Amino acid sequence: MDSAQPRLLSQWMAPLVASVFIVLAVIVLWGEIYYSLFGVTASGEVIAFHAARARSMSIDAEVEVVLPEAAPFRWEVNDAFGTQHWEQGGKVPLLCARIHADHMSCVVDSLLDRYLFPLIALAIGAGVVLWTLKRRRAGAS
Repeated sequence: MDSAQPRLLSQWMAPLVASVFIVLAVIVLWGEIYYSLFGVTASGEVIAFHAARARSMSIDAEVEVVLPEAAPFRWEVNDAFGTQHWEQGGKVPLLCARIHADHMSCVVDSLLDRYLFPLIALAIGAGVVLWTLKRRRAGAS
């Protein structure tokens, strides 16, 4: 087997993985921007909540959402950083939007929860792509 083949594969692997990071980050960012632009603010009454994993600040909760133009419904939300005050029967701020034609979807109304992870993934992906391009230019000269 020629040694040039693994080198060629390794030259394209980092930008390929970085591109996947970028694409997924852009999709998630678009979803969060959609909630910001077209979502309505609501509050959800906490039905039940629990830590997502042991020794984690992340909270998964089931809330009952009441919107003016829709029947009350239950929805599962995630608070990745545990920034909300969670207590049974308490209220949490939500952003709800019609993502699918047949129902409303809701997320916790927290900029940190909604934008931090996709922005980090986008920065890492773009950084790896730029670093790879810089290495290729330096190797070509």
